[in-house]
Amino acid sequence: MINQTGVESDFDRVLFNKKTYKHEQSKCTYVPSKNTLVLTDRYAHTVYMFDTVKGTSRAVTNDNIQEPKGACVGPGDTVLVCSMAKNSIVHLTVDGDILCTYHVDMQLPYTLCMKNDGSRLVVSGCKHGMKKLMMYKLS
Repeated sequence: MINQTGVESDFDRVLFNKKTYKHEQSKCTYVPSKNTLVLTDRYAHTVYMFDTVKGTSRAVTNDNIQEPKGACVGPGDTVLVCSMAKNSIVHLTVDGDILCTYHVDMQLPYTLCMKNDGSRLVVSGCKHGMKKLMMYKLS
């Protein structure tokens, strides 16, 4: 982990799975205020939440989380995850509770990012021949 001032540190207390991911099988994000590292596992249909201070982790599975891909920090230090096979975005707390699922008007949402002030969300889809980039204004 490298903070904004360039100081590097390790996630010493985090015990990661002994799994090796190939290209495009996993993405991650970090919620600094909650000390939470988020890792998606596309083919296990799972989102992992690692508390980097306590050294605990939890695996989040749900029928709405199918082929999770991109993840980003959401409003209020929550997490947004692309659920590719469901053409939706799943909104989670860092404790793994599902707040809501949002359908997106694209096939295979792949990656997403949110503006720092939480006012806009950008989502891209990866369906071959139908790639899309959509911006949502949040209220």
